[in-house]
Amino acid sequence: MKIVFFGNATEKIASTRYRVQKFVQLLEQEGHDCVVCLPSSVEFLEKFFENQPRYKKAIYWLYVWLRRWVQLRHIFGADVVFFRGPMFKYGPPIFEYIIYLFNKNLVFDIDDAVWEKPHYVESPFMGLIDFGWAEKMSRLCSGAVVGNKYLEEHIRKWGADNVVIIPTCIDMEKHTHKKEYPKHNNPVIIGWTGGYGNLGYLEVVKEPLKELAKKYPIKLFIASNGPGYHMDGVEVEFEYWKLEKEIEYLQKPDIGLMPLIDSPRARGKCAFKALQYMGVGTPVVVSPIGMNAEILEEGVHGFFARTPEEWYEKLEVLIKDAELREKMGKASRVRVQELYSFEANYHKFRDFLLMIAKGR
Repeated sequence: MKIVFFGNATEKIASTRYRVQKFVQLLEQEGHDCVVCLPSSVEFLEKFFENQPRYKKAIYWLYVWLRRWVQLRHIFGADVVFFRGPMFKYGPPIFEYIIYLFNKNLVFDIDDAVWEKPHYVESPFMGLIDFGWAEKMSRLCSGAVVGNKYLEEHIRKWGADNVVIIPTCIDMEKHTHKKEYPKHNNPVIIGWTGGYGNLGYLEVVKEPLKELAKKYPIKLFIASNGPGYHMDGVEVEFEYWKLEKEIEYLQKPDIGLMPLIDSPRARGKCAFKALQYMGVGTPVVVSPIGMNAEILEEGVHGFFARTPEEWYEKLEVLIKDAELREKMGKASRVRVQELYSFEANYHKFRDFLLMIAKGR
């Protein structure tokens, strides 16, 4: 089977690494022919886009546009063409429509409610993004891969018939178990990692953390791709996110956070941040919104927190009890291995592509 994967971002983005590249590796090990087409290299992205002036960003998008035209040559003879998000960020899905003229075995993949605008991203170009992309692909493609039940419900409403739920899986070979669980509480490190545009979700836990900092020695550790982060009344350690340190960012905290606000966009999230922490043995406290509410058993793998009072209460329990942190962390890793790892989900993914390739 030949599969062409069109990723909508470089490997710096988790969805490319864990919803494309790792599956490609496993497919190739079984003898399948895979071609991965990304918009650019990481080096080109960093040189011309990230934290760059607008004229450089314009060069970047022109390059991506031209590169996509060149990549179209790979679709001929492919058994499946797989869209990991839109091929081009702005405007209608022109490339997807062109590919449909030559190949009908199309699959699209989403791990977020991409029809909803992001909460904390402001850009004058937001109006150029086609937030109807997923609905259009639901009618155009032969199949869809989605990260959770919420996303499945939406695209089925739009006419998608062949749908499979594949969580954003954890690579257990890469996400190794943390080496130690410090028994001291000086300080307790509370971690958050993710894109800079999502840092706004930390407002959910701002007041509880400020109150906890008055009583306990804690530190908020953040790894993100922005210029920095500050929280009044709380010691913050910020690191600019680097791919080679991804696992270190997950192992370093004593407690992992995934706060969300209850909104259509947040309900579509695939709990990946929390799963990554759990995968390395770090216990978590999360907002029970969307898939977050499914991934753990309360009091066994971590805690749910709905209100500022609950955030304070649940974090305080873990801050005070190092042995509980270790117990929950170890149980979390087992749960991820059983339900949310590539070992648990790869065969379902492969068989779905085989079904599409046969024209079913």
